[in-house]
Amino acid sequence: MFPRERLKAGWLSDLPKDFVGRFLALGSWVRIPSGDIVYGVGDEEGALYGIASGLARLHIALNEHEQRLAHLCGPGFWFGDFELVTNTPRTMEFDAAEDLLLLRIQRNDFVRFASTDPEAWRWIAVLVAQHASLAVSAADDLMLRSAEKRLVAALLRLSGRRFAHPASVPLTAVPITQLDLAVAANLSRSSAGSILRRLGQAREISIDYGKIIIHDSEALASRLR
Repeated sequence: MFPRERLKAGWLSDLPKDFVGRFLALGSWVRIPSGDIVYGVGDEEGALYGIASGLARLHIALNEHEQRLAHLCGPGFWFGDFELVTNTPRTMEFDAAEDLLLLRIQRNDFVRFASTDPEAWRWIAVLVAQHASLAVSAADDLMLRSAEKRLVAALLRLSGRRFAHPASVPLTAVPITQLDLAVAANLSRSSAGSILRRLGQAREISIDYGKIIIHDSEALASRLR
C-alpha cells in the first residue's frame, strides 16, 4: 500500500475523495526516528500531521499532573488539529514509539487552501470532534469502579480496538510498559501487575520486553460486559 493510502485509514476515509486528494497535495513528508519527539508542549509551530507508517505516543501533562502516556496512534491518525484551529502553542507532546513517516501540512498552507474551499474548516471540525469523542470515552472508562475493567478498557483502547476509527488497523503487540499501562488505567503498578498476570494465565495476553501482546481480544472485551 502506498504511504498516501495508509493516511486514509481513519478520518480521511469519511471525507469526499476530491477534497482528500487536494488536501494531501498540500503536505510534505517527514521522517521521525524512533524515540525522537515530533513536537512538545509549548512549541509554536502549528502544522497538522498524518501518520503514514509507524506508531506515535501521545503524552499529556494537564492540570497538576506529571506528563504521562495517554494514547498510541498508528497509520491513518492525524494530530495537531487543536492548534491548527486555535493557532496556539502545543498543549501535548507526541513522540515516535517506532520510526514514523508523517505527512506534514503547514498551518499557513492550510489556511490559504481553506480560503478557496469553504468546506475545509468543516472537515477539520470533524477531526476535532472525533478526537473529543475519543477523549471523553477514555475519561469515562477511568470512572469504571472495577480495576480489571479499567485496565482492560485502557489496553483495548491503546491497541486500537476501543473507540478507534473503523478503518484503522488494531495492534497485536502494544508497545507499552506495565507501568505506563498502570498509569493509563489509574492503577498502582502492583495492582496492574496482578491483573496482567491473571490475563496471562487465561492466555488472553502475554508480556514481552516493553510490550503487551494481545492473543484474544474478544475474551478481553467480554470482561467489560
